[in-house]
Amino acid sequence: MNFREALLNSSPVGKGKMHLVERTSRDVLEQAEALPFWSQDYTQLDRGSFTGSITSVTGRNMQIFRESMNRAVDQIASAPEDTYVIGLPTIIEGNASWGGEQVKADSLITLDKNAELLFRTSHFSEITAAVISAQHLEEYAGQVEGINLRKLMDNVNPVEIIPTDVAHRLLAALNSSTNYISKSGGNPNIQHILRHFEDNLLDTCLQALLHASDGQERHYDQRIHRYIVNRVRELTLSIDGDCLTIGEICINLCISRRTLNHAFSRVLGITPVEYMRNLRLHRVRSELQSFPYETTIANVAAKWGFWHMSLFSRYYRELFGECPSETLQYSKALFK
Repeated sequence: MNFREALLNSSPVGKGKMHLVERTSRDVLEQAEALPFWSQDYTQLDRGSFTGSITSVTGRNMQIFRESMNRAVDQIASAPEDTYVIGLPTIIEGNASWGGEQVKADSLITLDKNAELLFRTSHFSEITAAVISAQHLEEYAGQVEGINLRKLMDNVNPVEIIPTDVAHRLLAALNSSTNYISKSGGNPNIQHILRHFEDNLLDTCLQALLHASDGQERHYDQRIHRYIVNRVRELTLSIDGDCLTIGEICINLCISRRTLNHAFSRVLGITPVEYMRNLRLHRVRSELQSFPYETTIANVAAKWGFWHMSLFSRYYRELFGECPSETLQYSKALFK
């Protein structure tokens, strides 16, 4: 991982001053930890070597970040407490869903305050978003625009198509703030200058929300599918040394195999078997990285239900682009 972090004049949104992070990652687990102040769990869905990057700028009232990844990833994440997330997908190659809804070009993506984010990225993806203190945005909306933000958010779906010119203005506001801070963090007048960037961004975000809310109603058609995926995840991670069969999963959840397959096809675009295997492979990788001198590959693989070592190694190499022994060797080098 390449890593640059700067404290500019560090703490979560709404409480600190300036915090800048620029990171590149070669591992999906590193990527999950790269975005400051968020709690995230990533599961890689595509096979192959992973690369990702994060640029994050956090000020007193908001965080602006840009994240790119070269593999499809299932994200379960929580933003900083009492914040709204408003952003855009800037690169989409393949199917992607945010909050259970399909993401397309010119989509406005939002996350309500204190809500859990469920994001299935495309095969190659980039998003740019603002994480804004709820109190700050609600006060701005009420005092400057005369808008009740809570009522407005009730009419905005997690994904909304907005006019192209509105999307371009929002992206320009997001990028201008990020680019300026990353290049001018040492400027002693940065806080005064950022007030104008912030004002422009707040206004642009509200205009995008207003366009998104016109005549819209919330949709819940995919919530049951995501619930099924989440339950399968919980069941898979709750069992050491073995793995449930698809039949056992269906019996536990009181659903048919067809319903199970349909849910995974709609939400993640892969089969339940592949998803459950990927989850267990991620747990193996995490333990090899965290405790390289305290375990063996065979022991960790067996702990997570992989008994056929050659088949395990093949699955591991296909998903992560390297052998388990390479992960262990790299981790040991980091711990020296």
